[in-house]
Amino acid sequence: MDKLFVYTDAHAQGDPGEAGIGIAITDKDGNVVEEIARLIGRATSQIARYRALIEAGRAALAYSPQSVIFFSDDQHLVNHLNGVFATREPHVKHLLGIARGVLDNFPQWRVNFIDHNVNRQASRLVEQAFHDHSHARLTREHLELRLLARVGTLDDARLEELIEFAERLEKRD
Repeated sequence: MDKLFVYTDAHAQGDPGEAGIGIAITDKDGNVVEEIARLIGRATSQIARYRALIEAGRAALAYSPQSVIFFSDDQHLVNHLNGVFATREPHVKHLLGIARGVLDNFPQWRVNFIDHNVNRQASRLVEQAFHDHSHARLTREHLELRLLARVGTLDDARLEELIEFAERLEKRD
């Protein structure tokens, strides 16, 4: 691919708290090439935004573009990456070094600031990551409740059989 546009966003619930990233990669015609919506564990919103950009860079590398323009609604991140100002925070310096290392693999790259309202696609993906995680957690809780209800109706012999069956299932993994 000749040119890619990469939109990134991230935030944490609690700051620090559970953090999610959203990445939308489009070609020069605006067609979506790839979308990433994922939780990344506990982080601050600032750290999550750096990690989103790093992940976005790694994902974009797979397409071997000649030019990549990254977009973020985090002015500090954009200014740090473009060398407008430096940071004294060691953890941010570390992430900045990783991000620049990834970006320097592209023949041409730049990072632009965009308004949060324009960055809706990446923001939507962050929300999707949280929603998907919540849905999966609720589904698991529902399955566990169904299992508990069934176990409560079993006599001791059947319960022993169920335990043996569960142990065989665990060994297959």
